[in-house]
Amino acid sequence: MKKTEDRNPYHLCTLDPNSDCDHCESNKVLDCKLNRKQTLVTTTLIYSFILISLLGLYIVCSITQLWLLLIVFGVFVPLFFLVIEPRITCSHCPYYAENKVRFNCPGNMLTPKLWKYHPEPINKYEQVGTLVGFIVFGAYPIFTELYGIWVLYTGGLAITDLQLLELLVIFLATVILISALYAVFLLVFCKKCVNFSCQFNKVPKAVADRYIKANPVMKDAWTRSGYNFLERK
Repeated sequence: MKKTEDRNPYHLCTLDPNSDCDHCESNKVLDCKLNRKQTLVTTTLIYSFILISLLGLYIVCSITQLWLLLIVFGVFVPLFFLVIEPRITCSHCPYYAENKVRFNCPGNMLTPKLWKYHPEPINKYEQVGTLVGFIVFGAYPIFTELYGIWVLYTGGLAITDLQLLELLVIFLATVILISALYAVFLLVFCKKCVNFSCQFNKVPKAVADRYIKANPVMKDAWTRSGYNFLERK
């Protein structure tokens, strides 16, 4: 019992291995217990996109010699996913309350925990930061690769058709991967995510309210933040 309390200091049902999930109404409509297969899917999609983006950016930079394009993305990705997003988004998630050095949730299993758990809802500034971060993450490689294709096609460089084809294939793979990643999250995972105040969360009000009320630490923090359980859309 002591070991469970140490791991779950805020007494959240998501982190309690003894919680009565079989008789809980939220069990089948929320991802309120860690699913390793789901985590594997999201991690695979995220890192596949990052790797193909880095490859595409490397090719563009080797053509244009504008290596700053690669450096910007290479700095942004770890800064956003390891420092910024965990603070403005993940630290409000019940999974972040677990007393471990690494954050484990259905969408992330490799992020170190640098911040304390914040049971209160995400504020508007944090929501905007999350939205901007994910727009940059998806759009930057695509537009940079498009720029590279344009330079190859119109710049009068001594290139082969194979070089242009390689970049076109990488661009297509980049678009497919980011589309698959965002589709999986927005159409599947965000509809069941327990980080209810996230910009992308699609859980119905009644389901979210029931979960929050079942966890006193969250209920108290959300109430003190001015949240009205009867008015959430």
